[in-house]
Amino acid sequence: MKGIGIVVVSIIIALGLGCGQGEDEYYQHAVDLTGQPPDVAYVALKCAKCHGADRQGQRTAPKLIDLKKRWTQDELIAYLRDPKAVQAATPRLSYMAEKYAIEMPAYAHTDDQVLQQLTAWLLKN
Repeated sequence: MKGIGIVVVSIIIALGLGCGQGEDEYYQHAVDLTGQPPDVAYVALKCAKCHGADRQGQRTAPKLIDLKKRWTQDELIAYLRDPKAVQAATPRLSYMAEKYAIEMPAYAHTDDQVLQQLTAWLLKN
């Protein structure tokens, strides 16, 4: 029983490291995403790792389909810049944060143009 607990904790830590805080600054500076297609930014910023390559969601994060039903582009960009603040002010997002164990990283340092293109793409599909 103890061994299973160790495995579960190890998996949670590994997933947390894959989708954790602080990634934005590293990836934005490691790879210049300016001018790249939004699907390239989606993968490079590790969105696909938690939300799935097809954006259908996974156990780690919700699906990113039909977002235009609940989001405007400005709201989505504000969320990506500071998810904790937007979650605190939005009850439905607080619930989502409780439902998924991995915390949404903040993309505070990602170029405005990159986020504009990425969110337009997410809202379009």
